Amino acid sequence: MNELNRFSDHTYFKIQKRLADGFLELRKVTEELGSRTRQLGWKQRNVLIDHVYSDYQKHYQLMFARKEWEEVSWEYNVHNRLFELLREYRDLYGYFPEYIELYDQINGIIELAVKQDEFEIAKILVKWKEQFFSE
Repeated sequence: MNELNRFSDHTYFKIQKRLADGFLELRKVTEELGSRTRQLGWKQRNVLIDHVYSDYQKHYQLMFARKEWEEVSWEYNVHNRLFELLREYRDLYGYFPEYIELYDQINGIIELAVKQDEFEIAKILVKWKEQFFSE
C-alpha cells in the first residue's frame, strides 16, 4: 500500500471520500447491531423468566434465544472494534491523514485472524477493507 504515497491529490481525495463514507456506513451498521444485541438480550432475559416460571420446561427456547444473542453480539463486537480503530485514525475534520497506516493495521488484523482460524472475523474485515480502499 506504500504506492498510495505517490497518488495525486485527486486520488487522495477519492480515498478520503471512500473512507469518510465507509466510516459513516460502518457507524450505522454498528449502531443497528448494537440495538439488535440489546433487543435480543432483553428477549433472552424474558425467555429465562418464562423458563423459570414454567418449572424449567423451556430449555430449547432458552438455548435458541441465547444462541441468537451470542451470534449478533459477536458480530456487533467485531464491527464495534473496527469502528473504534477507524475513530483512532480520524482527524477533527473527518479525514484519515494516516490512511496508509490504517490500511496496514487492518491488513495485520486480517492476517492475524486468518492465522488463528477466525475466518468469520477476516471475512467481515475484508468486506470493509474493500469498501474503504477499493475502487
